[in-house]
Amino acid sequence: MFPSVVPAENVATIADCASVIEGVSRSRNALLNGDTKNYDWDSGYTCHQLGSGAIVVQLAQPYMIGSIR
Repeated sequence: MFPSVVPAENVATIADCASVIEGVSRSRNALLNGDTKNYDWDSGYTCHQLGSGAIVVQLAQPYMIGSIR
């Protein structure tokens, strides 16, 4: 069993080997690339259809997550 790790900083990044495994975007890991300024139809977003589906981010290891923004 993995020990519980509480991260001190964002672990949902490409550099930390996180990946978007469910959701719709034109760029597979647009949600994780760290760019918070350039959002348009071609980049910077991930979505799902209301009432079905989800946005799922797989982290590199189990973490105890206290907040998601």
